[in-house]
Amino acid sequence: MHTSELTFHGYIMAEPPVVQGTPAGDFFNSLIRGLVHKQNNFLAVIQGFSSLILMNDGLDTTTKENLDHMKEAAQGAAVLAERILAAGGCVRITPQSVQLKDYLQLMDATLRAPFLKFNVPFQINTAPHLPAVLVDSGRFKEILCDLLLNAAEAVAASGEPGAAALDILPPGQIPESRPNCVDILVRNTGAPIPPTKLKEVFKPFTSTRDSRHFGIGLVVASVMAAQMGATLGAKSTPEVTTFWLSVPVAP
Repeated sequence: MHTSELTFHGYIMAEPPVVQGTPAGDFFNSLIRGLVHKQNNFLAVIQGFSSLILMNDGLDTTTKENLDHMKEAAQGAAVLAERILAAGGCVRITPQSVQLKDYLQLMDATLRAPFLKFNVPFQINTAPHLPAVLVDSGRFKEILCDLLLNAAEAVAASGEPGAAALDILPPGQIPESRPNCVDILVRNTGAPIPPTKLKEVFKPFTSTRDSRHFGIGLVVASVMAAQMGATLGAKSTPEVTTFWLSVPVAP
């Protein structure tokens, strides 16, 4: 997969709602936080009692399986609640200057992990002399990991030999990009996202994959990107699907 194969137009760009700092935004922010807090209390009770009951050696197999399903469902609901917090812009974002070369070296094993899991060929292509970027390092990691996991799963789900790549380009290399931004491309082969689904890809509870996924990961990524002053877009052709993250250079 070569960067020269790509064209940088025709992207569907994420447009997360801008509600922070408004009375309505503050109200719903508080409402979401409160609801998630209450729900997590209920889920903790379900998980706790399920674990206690499962310690009983006298349980029959069917009861154990049902309790395991109940515990897994509670854990899944807790994860979903945290994702909803992020999608609602309720997570703390603290942008700071991050040196990409050092950051990528530190994160190398994490970035490659999903491709090793699914046995998908993967390469990281970085331009020399990349400038520092202004991001929240933890949220930046979440966005990258979500995009890379999606790419690995897409190749694996195709059932055919494929590959994926992470390209990091300096400002000015993509004409359509915003000024003073580093452009990060996550690309994978495999079945393309149909145009009708691509238009919905940044909407909540819309998934291009199976029902095991919440359909909220890209919403979370787009909201966190916007909070850091970054943009996120997607494009899919029969040859390659690309997610384009454009992050600002640190002053």
